Amino acid sequence: MGSGRALSAGIAAGIVLTLAADLAVLLSDRVDGGAAEPGDLVSVGEAPRTPAVAPLTRRYTPNLLAAGTSSLPPAAVERARRLKGVAGLTVVDAAQAGVGGHRMGLLGVDPSAFRAFAPGPSAESDELWRTVASGGLAVSFEQGRGGALPLGAVVPAGRSSAPGRVRVGAYASMGIGDIDAVVSRRQARALGMPDGNALVISAPKADPAELAKRLKKVLPRGTKVAALAAPKTPAGSARPRSRPQVTGRPDGAAGDRSPITGNRMTPAMRGVVLEIAGMFGPFPVIGCYRAAGDPQDHGDGRACDFMESTGGRMPSAGAQRHGDQVARYATANARRLGISYVIWKQHIWNVRGGGWRPMEDRGSRTQNHYDHVHISVLR
Repeated sequence: MGSGRALSAGIAAGIVLTLAADLAVLLSDRVDGGAAEPGDLVSVGEAPRTPAVAPLTRRYTPNLLAAGTSSLPPAAVERARRLKGVAGLTVVDAAQAGVGGHRMGLLGVDPSAFRAFAPGPSAESDELWRTVASGGLAVSFEQGRGGALPLGAVVPAGRSSAPGRVRVGAYASMGIGDIDAVVSRRQARALGMPDGNALVISAPKADPAELAKRLKKVLPRGTKVAALAAPKTPAGSARPRSRPQVTGRPDGAAGDRSPITGNRMTPAMRGVVLEIAGMFGPFPVIGCYRAAGDPQDHGDGRACDFMESTGGRMPSAGAQRHGDQVARYATANARRLGISYVIWKQHIWNVRGGGWRPMEDRGSRTQNHYDHVHISVLR
């Protein structure tokens, strides 16, 4: 990834960013809760799946970026792939986009394919590419410097008038100048980025200028081709860090889905589960409905516990950071999601105000909510 500059002029001229409106249905802002009737409870058919990422099998050096204003036809991509000197290529979505108030060169990538074009430490990090595959944004160290885009934060991305949202999942180097961040191609669709309008090409033994001419002959008219340079280190700064920094994850999470116990809840709670699990999962377990009389709303389907560890164990430092991010996201989006209150680390936050307040000692890690984030909804 680059150092915060926009895409080079030649490439930028060939990229059109058309951002779709945010189509999320917002829950009404409620001020009073109320017990749900048993017949009102619904279930989550399946928790969102965390996409699998293929293992790294080989490496490529990225040499050229070809970008157009619309999707590149598959036949043209295959012609480019067969050109003499091309060692490998991958289709990407390329755009200049606003991310967290910053203008960036952004790529939508297939994590399984694109990792082969990244520098060694980034290419080898399974956790980095799982984070991207699950919807996270991997941003350059330079863009993340100074806390502008803190790990775990959910930031607006796309057109300022109707931005989407993306979670800052990692700091990493992609080894390509002018590219500041990557997301999955699925996330790129949600942000309204062009679909498959660009190619990252490895051709280490070819003459870049000559290959660029041949690429323009096989790709659609108007496609721009530019040589890729390694990111520049700003004057006076230290050598760039190369090992990715990735947000924490819950202890004991396995597979690509979050198991749900007590899978009965109100429609509002179901919306929260789908969004939190999709944004931050997988969790080792999400515990929802319990027998009537539960004082924390589990008994009427208005609460779920998002576990950061199991068996009463204290979560690791990484899992605690993950829990902090879940709690922060829940409180920041409480009114939109219809959330009433959140409990985490023996503190409670209520949508009616007052910030985080300490709670009495209930006697165990679980009862004091050190191993899970509790979220209740108003209805």
